[in-house]
Amino acid sequence: MKKKTSISLARLCAAAFALGCAGAASQAMAQDRMIFGLGAASAPEYQGSDQQSARAIPLIDIARGPFFMNLRNGIGAYPLEYGDFRFGTSIVYIPGFDLPHALGEVSGSAGARLFTDWERGGVNATFGVTRAVSGDLEGTLVDASLSYRHNVTPKLTLIPVIGTTWSDSDYTNSYFGVTPAQAAAAGISSFSPGGGFKDVSIGLTANYRVTERVNLTASATMSKLLGDAKDSPIVFDDTQAFGFIGVSYRFGN
Repeated sequence: MKKKTSISLARLCAAAFALGCAGAASQAMAQDRMIFGLGAASAPEYQGSDQQSARAIPLIDIARGPFFMNLRNGIGAYPLEYGDFRFGTSIVYIPGFDLPHALGEVSGSAGARLFTDWERGGVNATFGVTRAVSGDLEGTLVDASLSYRHNVTPKLTLIPVIGTTWSDSDYTNSYFGVTPAQAAAAGISSFSPGGGFKDVSIGLTANYRVTERVNLTASATMSKLLGDAKDSPIVFDDTQAFGFIGVSYRFGN
């Protein structure tokens, strides 16, 4: 595995979750928007780590016509809209992470993503497929989520969400696998996992509209690893907590 500076996948997942829910809360805004902000995420060093840390996360949500850039779906476009469905395609960054047992690092990868969003009456369902196309991570990751936007007051919105991800054997092995050479060097067992459902998660996001342009977001998520992923020798805790808080500002109309 290549030795590169990496960003924790778990940290970015926490921020992506919060930003995705924040985006769901802002569907009533005009389609064209430019939102920037800054937040702090507390999460495991990587999915399966027992070490928690915090990191500053920039918030970006830009949309102009069919084109967009955000933390959840990367940079791309919606080439097709049909009723309540929107179909998107994008390029995303899949962050790398430090391996335990002095095994080095997994470098970040670029991913090609196809996804769809459906929204009606505050209910939002998403389904996406991401294929790693560079870096140390390989294979395909499939994600699905269901959320509900509840306006408690004109300023406060609560969004509960449930989600799951499925990964093929190539992705699961490149993330959670341990080669015989690595096992011999670290004094642990080698491990070659197969594909299947990787995790399930449940969370709650709160959005508070301070002004017409300033928004506060706080999010808490619990995630549990499943299948072969949780049995990996680099997994020390299969149930993990993610937290996020941030502030954003909307430019333009």
